[in-house]
Amino acid sequence: MYSKVFKILITAEIIFLLIQFWLGMSINLFVFLPLNSAQNFAGYSGGEEVLTHIINGVLILAFAGLILSYGFRLKSSFISALSVIALLFTTVAVSTGLTFALSLRDNNLSMAMAVSFLIVFIAYFSEFYLVGKIDASADCTSKTSEQ
Repeated sequence: MYSKVFKILITAEIIFLLIQFWLGMSINLFVFLPLNSAQNFAGYSGGEEVLTHIINGVLILAFAGLILSYGFRLKSSFISALSVIALLFTTVAVSTGLTFALSLRDNNLSMAMAVSFLIVFIAYFSEFYLVGKIDASADCTSKTSEQ
């Protein structure tokens, strides 16, 4: 039961992450964030993309919390650890993104967001794979106990 919901949450999270990466790269390459009015999203070209990027980031953070909750319910310490790592680096990406947008336009912050994305993506992809393995081993165990 939990593993099916868990896989759905991870699938949605991976889709959100891919959208976030695409938006982030697009903003990084094509949008100039004004120093004094970065929060006035309608006031500059690409502001709507920036707002969408922020909203999607909040969704990713919310889903990371849900995934962590379901990860603990699966009673696998490795999946739980991966979920904690993913939530931690999601938080790093959000905080560096806020710092980048609100004050500093440092390329190191942009790199930190990109590396955080990679770590989070790998963690969730690994969890998706591992839950499939856990389900397969549980099916094998239940079939052998029935015989």
